[in-house]
Amino acid sequence: MRNILSLALLVASTLPALAQDPDSTRSPGTAGPPASGRGGGPRPYDRVITADAKTRKGLFNVHRVGDRLFFEIPRRELNKDQLLIGRFARAAAPEGGRGGGTNYAGDQFAERTLRWEVMGNRVMLRGPSFAITSSDTSASVLRAVENANYAPVIASFNVEAWGPDSAPVIDVTRLFTTAIPEIQAIPGTIDPTRSFIDRHLAFPDNIGVEATQTGLAPAETGRGGGGGGGGGAAAPRPPRSVMAHYSIVRLPEVPMMPRRFDERVGYFSRQTTDFGTSEHRSATRRYITKYRLECSERRSGNLCYPRKPITYYVDRDTPEWLKKYVRAGIVEWQPAFEAAGFKEGIVAADPPTVQQDPDWSPEDVRHTVVRWLPSTTENAQGPHVGDPRTGEILNGSVRMFHNIMNLQRSW
Repeated sequence: MRNILSLALLVASTLPALAQDPDSTRSPGTAGPPASGRGGGPRPYDRVITADAKTRKGLFNVHRVGDRLFFEIPRRELNKDQLLIGRFARAAAPEGGRGGGTNYAGDQFAERTLRWEVMGNRVMLRGPSFAITSSDTSASVLRAVENANYAPVIASFNVEAWGPDSAPVIDVTRLFTTAIPEIQAIPGTIDPTRSFIDRHLAFPDNIGVEATQTGLAPAETGRGGGGGGGGGAAAPRPPRSVMAHYSIVRLPEVPMMPRRFDERVGYFSRQTTDFGTSEHRSATRRYITKYRLECSERRSGNLCYPRKPITYYVDRDTPEWLKKYVRAGIVEWQPAFEAAGFKEGIVAADPPTVQQDPDWSPEDVRHTVVRWLPSTTENAQGPHVGDPRTGEILNGSVRMFHNIMNLQRSW
C-alpha cells in the first residue's frame, strides 16, 4: 500500500510540469487543433518554423530550415486541383550507355494532378484522375463517377504545426529526396543520403523546388560472370545523379471552355469517357489542346491584341549567332494568328539575365522556352503541358537538338 501511495504522489507531482510542457501548448496567435506534445503530434509554430527559416511566400509559404523543406498550405489551397510538372534542370547520361536513354535539361519526367487534403493531424497528397466524367453534374450518376474516381494517395505527411490561419505545416523533404514512383526523376531506388534540396521558390500561382536525386538502378542480370560457368551474377549499375525541378501550379480557377476534337483537323487531344449523357451508353469525348487566347480592349484595325500573348523565350544556352534565327522562326507564325483575329498573338522574348531575376528558370512551367540541347539527334520536339480538365495548354516548350542544323542543311 505504501508503495502504491508513493507512486500516486510521484505521478501527481509531475502533472503540473506536464501541463506546462512548452511542446504541449500552442504559441500565442496560432490556430488549428491543439498540439499533442512530445508524442509526435503538432508543435508550436515557432518551434518548427524557427528564426533560422528561409521563407518564400506565394501559392504556399515554403520554408527551408536546415536540410528540411516545409510547405505551409493555406486553407484556400486545400482540396484544389493543382498540377505537378517535373523536369530535369541538370542531367547526366548513364555510364557505359546502359540504364536508359540520355536525358537533357528541360526533359520532362513527371506530370500529375495533385490535391492536398487534411485528415486530423495528417495531410494526404492525392493524385486525382479525369479519365471518366459526368457532363450532367446534377445527375445521380455523378456520385457513381466520383466513387469510381477515388484518388490514390501519393504520400501522407504528419502535420508538424498549424499556421496562423490554420494552415497545416508539413515536412515535404522526402517527397523530393526519396523514391516515390509517381514523381521521382529517375527509376530505381533513390538514396536519401546522397539526395538533397537545392533551392525553393514561391510565386503567386506556383511554387518551385529543385532537388538533387541520386538513383541506384536495379542491377542487370546475366552481365556478370566470372569463372565456374555461373555467368548469371548481377552486374551493379553505377549511381546516377540529376537535378530535378518541380513546379506545382494552381490550375485555373475558371477552367477554359473546352473545344471538341474533329479528326479532320490536326490537333493533339485529350480523351475522357462521359457517363452523364442522355444516350444509352457512355460517350467518348475528345477535346483539343490549345492555348487560351482572349481579346483585350486594345485593337489594331480589325485585329485585337490578346490579354496574354503566347510568349516563347529563346533559351539562354542557344549559340549567340543563332538566337536571331530562332526569334525569326517564332514571329513567322504571327500571320497565322492574324488570320484568326489576333495581333501579335505569338511573340518572341529573351529571358531576363541572372542579375535581373535570379529566380527565373526555364524549367518553371510558367515559361514556354525554345531549349537548345547538346545532342547529335537531327530533330526537334514540341511537347506541351495542358490542363487535364479542359485541354488548355499551360506550357509548350520546344526541344531543339544541336544537330538539327545538319538536317536543315541537308534539306
